[in-house]
Amino acid sequence: MDRLEKFEKALADILSEYDNLGTALENLRNEGKSKTTKFRELLGKKLVYSMIITIFKRYDLI
Repeated sequence: MDRLEKFEKALADILSEYDNLGTALENLRNEGKSKTTKFRELLGKKLVYSMIITIFKRYDLI
């Protein structure tokens, strides 16, 4: 696997995980669990992924 393939796989994983985190957060919100530790942990992860995606967009990689 060359470097470009590794990057594209990593990017796809990041975008997929970002979407999965959004779904998980929405489910917790619907269950009224928006003040739980799990919710806050997932929210923190989503923010990190958001920052990574923003960097990729800044360099026109997505």
